[in-house]
Amino acid sequence: MKLIAESHSSREIAETLGISAKTVDRHRANILQKLGMRDRLDLTRYAIRAGLVEP
Repeated sequence: MKLIAESHSSREIAETLGISAKTVDRHRANILQKLGMRDRLDLTRYAIRAGLVEP
């Protein structure tokens, strides 16, 4: 979630974590669904409020 909120691309996240970009996309979709959010912007706001990233 932190990497997504920091605006890293799926490919950058995949390289960092050693997984495929499709897996990153699937994880992002699952996170959004579980938190009831629509997009990356909602997720970024949540991450800032939770203290995961700096504004």
